[in-house]
Amino acid sequence: MDDCPKTASFIDIGTNSIHILVVRFFEDCMGTPVFQDKETVRLGQSLYQTGVIDQETIDKAKLVVSRFVRISRDMGADDILVCATCAAREAGNARELIDALESEGVEVKVISGLEEARLIRLGVFGPGGLDKRSLNIDIGGGSTEIALCEGAEDIYLDSLSIGSVRLAYGVGIDQGHAMTFQEYDYLRRQVDLLSYRTCRKIREEGFEHAYGSSGTMIALAEMCAVKRGDGDASYMMYYEVAQLMKSLYSKDVEERTSVPGMNPSRADIIVAGGAVAEELMHLLGIDRIEISPNGLKQGMEIDYLMRMGHTAFDVRDSSVMSLANRCRYDRAHAENVQKNAMFLFDSMKREGLHAMGDGIRTLLSYAATLHDIGEFISYAKHNVHSYMIILNSFLPGFDNKELKAMALMARFHHKKFPDRGSKYLEDLNPRDKDEILMCAMILKTADILDRHRNSSVTDMDFEIIDGEAVLTIGSAEDVSMEVWKLNTTKEEFFDVFRRPLKISKVML
Repeated sequence: MDDCPKTASFIDIGTNSIHILVVRFFEDCMGTPVFQDKETVRLGQSLYQTGVIDQETIDKAKLVVSRFVRISRDMGADDILVCATCAAREAGNARELIDALESEGVEVKVISGLEEARLIRLGVFGPGGLDKRSLNIDIGGGSTEIALCEGAEDIYLDSLSIGSVRLAYGVGIDQGHAMTFQEYDYLRRQVDLLSYRTCRKIREEGFEHAYGSSGTMIALAEMCAVKRGDGDASYMMYYEVAQLMKSLYSKDVEERTSVPGMNPSRADIIVAGGAVAEELMHLLGIDRIEISPNGLKQGMEIDYLMRMGHTAFDVRDSSVMSLANRCRYDRAHAENVQKNAMFLFDSMKREGLHAMGDGIRTLLSYAATLHDIGEFISYAKHNVHSYMIILNSFLPGFDNKELKAMALMARFHHKKFPDRGSKYLEDLNPRDKDEILMCAMILKTADILDRHRNSSVTDMDFEIIDGEAVLTIGSAEDVSMEVWKLNTTKEEFFDVFRRPLKISKVML
């Protein structure tokens, strides 16, 4: 943006919760989140019981929006964009709600279900989408948005009149008590009735990957992760959801709050939301669904940028730069390490040490940019902090496998280098394991070459001479410490590349 940095605020008024995202737009990135919050207001609770939103809930929504608007202005937001979704579309007294919210000095835009699905798709997949045909399911409080896309093309969008709050409070089943199988099955049949046309269309079109977004999906995945024992809430399996729902619907609301991983604020609506998730996964044949923390408000952000004329940005580059800026990275050092890593990758490939392709090269480049972001927490164990930040960043434009690869490269660039039997690598196939270890070794070498963060190494050469991998570094300064440190990695280098490493230095 021409006047970067600029700050904008995005407020999503949902049927269950009201969310805020404040974004600062730095150079080279789509935006860096600087504040996020949400408040559970439950616009849909009275709506689906009586057809209107009661005054107490309208007053609470007004209070929350007022506070979020004040926060936005205090943080210097130049623009405040507010979207309202299903409850505002359907309430008999929707005008009363909108008037109350707009009294805070903002314009509230009530969007259609299809526009909501489009914006959620932008938030989850980014403007360029994914190369493979992908499905996203977003289970909201009043509606479930479906997006089937390939690249930037929306193949099919729909908004289903099923949601966690709607089914919890609008079908006449008291979900505060333990439910019978017949009652839970009735919820699933409602999902069947209201989604069969959409499911048929999606089955006809086909998809390769399935994703889920929204608080319901996140809550279910967190419980599945706890039960699984690995704490990985980035995905969930259909059989896990089915088993979890059997456990949840047979408990009353108080008992549900004690389920490991349960968010207590969702205990009264989780069975309804889970019924939607389980039945749609069943109807669409989804065995595994990836979970995204992004949704409507991130889509609002991207749509805002596109309307401002930014249609030619690289989502992956922007995601990496946003995270780097947010963690206050050392840009000069990161750029030096990235330059060194790319030189080593290309030189080693030319000399026949590896045959890795452009895809992993790009991930190495991004890992070089992010390798030290853990210093934002503490220099001690900063490589471990970098690993955790990258792994849990859910960067738009990257899938979970790519995030893990970058995180592992950053994890191993410092301190002890792993062997192939490391617990961090045990779930990788042999090829991925080898590529990550080679890239991590390259990154470690590239980092040592700028050990003192003064760009002292100004020239490099790499070649195979008499069976040895010879790295020659040139500098006008004393680089004895860099050479000493590189020599300590010889055994690790040999384990990875099966070549002895020789370090040579020349004074320029």
